[in-house]
Formats: sequence, structure tokens, C-alpha cells
Amino acid sequence: MDLPTGDKASGPHGDALAEDMMIPAPPAKRPGVWGGLGTVALYFLLQFGLSILVGGAIAFALALKAGFNAGLHHQRPDMKSIVQMMRSNPDMPIVITVITIAAAAVIMALLIRQFWPAQWSRADLPGFGLAKPANQAVYPAAIILGFIVLLLGGAITHLLAGHHPVHQDVAVMAGKVSPDMRILLALLVVCVAPFVEELVFRGVLLSGLASRMRIGWAMLVSAIVFGCVHLPDFKFAWYPVPALILLGVVLAWLRVRTRSLWPSITLHAANNFFAVLGWFLLTKPH
Repeated sequence: MDLPTGDKASGPHGDALAEDMMIPAPPAKRPGVWGGLGTVALYFLLQFGLSILVGGAIAFALALKAGFNAGLHHQRPDMKSIVQMMRSNPDMPIVITVITIAAAAVIMALLIRQFWPAQWSRADLPGFGLAKPANQAVYPAAIILGFIVLLLGGAITHLLAGHHPVHQDVAVMAGKVSPDMRILLALLVVCVAPFVEELVFRGVLLSGLASRMRIGWAMLVSAIVFGCVHLPDFKFAWYPVPALILLGVVLAWLRVRTRSLWPSITLHAANNFFAVLGWFLLTKPH
């Protein structure tokens, strides 16, 4: 009689175990083209909705305060004065903008992490590149490159605009407020906006486009989308769009070249920082 040896799996349980070990893990979720474009759309729709909610919440709080004060003096609250104060106060748009963008950035980061967790820190596409670059010297290079791109973009915009004025909403707001509020807005523009915009455009969107086209075309298309979505910031004047497309291409190239999103965030932040300096150097404090 032959006895079973210990080096062979026998019986139905052994066969099932062997089959389970051969089953490959399901592929990690990654964004497609529509997922990338949908993320961009969601980001700006979220800003729009949050701005309404934040403005409404501030108006409600002011109305409660006015009602309380009026009740103490046995008077009716003047709601028209509250609306007029919100419209005439130059600090109010800054407060609403800062709260809106900060909240939208947190929500978008959480949603992206929830939808595509495997791509969050993956260095190569379709990953989003939230990993350290191999060479730390890329950070000062990104700062210098950000200054160069800002100069080139400014020259291109000046050439295309000619005698037409070009005003960005955030710069116009900054020119109407006190230095303290200007600093608050600058922190948003330099620290918060670059992170969330790079995560959306050079993270999710670039990854989604690269799933359907060559990387060069994906970089260009993502840059075009990046430039066009900023049209409302310039009252739909098209003159700054080519400069923004150039910035988008450089940011996408840096993301792919360094296999990390952090250098692109650094370049974007540096570009915004040098632009913000103009708020303090070229405008008078209020």
C-alpha cells in the first residue's frame, strides 16, 4: 500500500488553496479621461457651491447679530444695511474666497484619496506622484524655473494684449484691501492653491489623459484645459491663456521628468509667489 507523501497537496481543500494562490489581485482603480475631466469640473463646481454657502452663512451670522442688537434696543433689524455692508466691504470677498478655496482643497484631496488610493503616492503615471523625488536639487531648480516661466508668460501676455488691460480677479481684490487681508490672500494663493491645482491637473487629469493618448499629447491637453478654466478669472479675456498653457506644459513636464508631483507644486507656488510680490510692490496699502 502506498502512503501519501507530505510534499503534495491532497484532497479538495489542497486543490482549492492552490487555485486561490494563483488568482491575481484585481487591478488598482485609475482615472480615465472622463474621470480626469470630471475631477476638474467637480473642483470648480465645488468652489461655486461653497462660495454660495459661505456667503450665506456669513450673511446669516450677521443677521443674527443685527437681530440680537436690535432686540436689545427694541428695534427692527435693518436687513438692507447688512446686504449693503457685505457688498461694500472689500474684505468680504477675500474672506469668502479664502474659506471657499481652503474647504474645496480639503474636500478634493479627501475625495481623490478615497477614489484612487493606489495612485496617490505612485511615482509613475497613472500615479499622482505624491512621492519624494529622487534628487532634492530639483526644488531650487523648480523655484528658478517658476520665475523664468513667469517672466516669459508676462511677456507673451503683454505682446498679445497690446493696449488692452488684463486684470485677474484675485489681483484686483488684493489691491482693494489692507495689508493684513492681502497677506491672508497671499497665503492661499502661494500655499493652498498650488497643491490642490497640481493634484487635480497634473495628478488626476494628466493620469486620465495618459490612459488614452501619448504622454506628450496628454501634457499638452492638460495644459490647455488648465489655461481655459482660468478664463473667468480674467473676465474671459483670452490674452493670458497662452501664458497659462505654457505654465501648464512646464508643470506637466516637470511632473513626468522628476516622477513626483512635489516639484510641480513648488514651481507653481514659486510662480504665484513672484506674482504676489507685485501686490505689495505695485499697489498702495489701504
